[in-house]
Amino acid sequence: MAILLVLSAVIVLIRLLSLSANELSWDVFGYYIHLPAAFIYHDHALNSVQWIRELMDKYPLTQTLYQISSGPDGNPIFFFLMGMSFFYAPWFFIGHLLALGSGYPADGFSLPYQYSLGIGAIVYTIIGLIYFRKLLLEFVSDKTAALVLTIVVLGTNYLHFMTVKNLETANILFTMVALIAWNTKRWHEQHQLKNLIGVAAFSVLTALVKPSEVMVVLLPLFWGVTDKMSFYKRLREFVDYKKEYLISAGIAIAIALPQMLYWYSETGHLLFDSYKNPGVGLDLDSPHILNVLFSFRKGWLVYTPVMLFSLIGFRQLYLKNREVFWPVLLYSLVAFYILSSWTEWWYGASYSIRPMITLYPLLGITLGYFIQWVFTKKMWLKSSFGVLVLFMIALNLFQTWQLNHYILDPYRMTQKYYFAIFGKTHITDADRNLMAPDLTFSDGGKLTNEQDYSMRSIGFYTFDKPFADKPEGFVSDSLRVGIYKLDSTLAFSPEIRTTFDGLTSKEYAWARASVDVLIPQGYNEELPLLVMTFERREGSYYYHSYGPDTTLYKPGTWATIEADLITPNVRSKNDRFKIYVWHRGKQPVYIDNLKADVYEPRW
Repeated sequence: MAILLVLSAVIVLIRLLSLSANELSWDVFGYYIHLPAAFIYHDHALNSVQWIRELMDKYPLTQTLYQISSGPDGNPIFFFLMGMSFFYAPWFFIGHLLALGSGYPADGFSLPYQYSLGIGAIVYTIIGLIYFRKLLLEFVSDKTAALVLTIVVLGTNYLHFMTVKNLETANILFTMVALIAWNTKRWHEQHQLKNLIGVAAFSVLTALVKPSEVMVVLLPLFWGVTDKMSFYKRLREFVDYKKEYLISAGIAIAIALPQMLYWYSETGHLLFDSYKNPGVGLDLDSPHILNVLFSFRKGWLVYTPVMLFSLIGFRQLYLKNREVFWPVLLYSLVAFYILSSWTEWWYGASYSIRPMITLYPLLGITLGYFIQWVFTKKMWLKSSFGVLVLFMIALNLFQTWQLNHYILDPYRMTQKYYFAIFGKTHITDADRNLMAPDLTFSDGGKLTNEQDYSMRSIGFYTFDKPFADKPEGFVSDSLRVGIYKLDSTLAFSPEIRTTFDGLTSKEYAWARASVDVLIPQGYNEELPLLVMTFERREGSYYYHSYGPDTTLYKPGTWATIEADLITPNVRSKNDRFKIYVWHRGKQPVYIDNLKADVYEPRW
């Protein structure tokens, strides 16, 4: 218990020292916006998003409004589900009362709201730690539980996300899984209704926070199942305790009802997938398992190496407690596969792999079994383990400090840069040159170091003869063999198209495109644009357009549009890359020599 109090105090202190005036931004803004929409602006149906845009002008909440999705009719709906807003709600109302009583704007985003939510979320962290300890004590000694708590809190990315980032989903999901696992064990031992209700309620809340975590139901479903007989016994339990299961199911539905009613009112469906982002999504046929585990960009075992002992601990759990081994292994494998299948497998500006924190209540059990096994061995092994754990805790604390001081980069880590800054408290320009290109926030840029790349052509249209797909645009010119006309009846040129895989086998490449454009004398409409875009079935997710340089070209003469584009973090290597000219006016313009080259890194 003393260790729990000390660790809680450490978390509270760091959180208070790290509070900022911009807690409710980016994804947190999307989780939270349900509350001010409903209780301040009285527009939970999003009849107008103007009030949101006004807030974006006033506060640094987000650069793009990706937190708003669209319904079947194109109407705006919330991208994220209501789950996190349920947990924010008490601290939102406290912040609202503080704002009303202190003279701050009662707009949902002034300092009282920011501080109230940031401080209030600590409560969930401490609840999660309490039930994590209670869960551990069901399997290991108090001494072992204390050591597991210390390792998880101080030796992993848990500390970062329970302090600086405690308003993100990792905080709530860790607590929910600890509560689900503890109530599951108690239900199967004592069959008390309150425990089954806890399992049902917390499982639904978990799914409302992050829908892919609905697989947490595998824990209670397969708890104690080791063979065919125990499986049949579990099925029989649904009959023997049907009253308890019906009550629990009713409570679970009641908790999910607000979300379902919102979906029904806005989409006509009780269940609806609002996660519409062409660039990011779940691709179960393309898991990034090796990257998630070992990449120097964010690899879990690279930045959280102490948790390797929890993986080894599965063997001890199997030998000592198979009734728990199988459900823990099953859920861990399924959850890991799902999180590895997220296309943005590095999970934004996270430290290590953020969603792995959801599994820590269960990996804490396997870690505890491993530690107890070490305690039975000779002194040299126990001492070696202790020294190694202390080093890993110190490393984690230092690298967390590096992250918060912008030395360990949240996006652009490479193996060379990792070792160049290892143990450093400041970095040089030479160190920075070892980072990967910034693909996350790339806005095109210009390729300057061509000597470091190999170039090849990916397309060239001279328009010397009619184009097979769009022959109507072909015209002859007195000075050129053939050119292509765009006007009110033909707004788009033929495309140069390939896939990301067709561009490069590396993590990124540069594309350089150009086209000659003739703007006739007297032209007074919108100028044509050279477009480069990445697309998939859901639409375009990386779009850049370039117009002619109006300071250089003269109407009646040919001008050239040329642009460079660095590839983004693509969702799939099969995503389409297109280059074309878009004519936005009605008066005719003419194009020629549409070409594109790719520049691949030599290393």
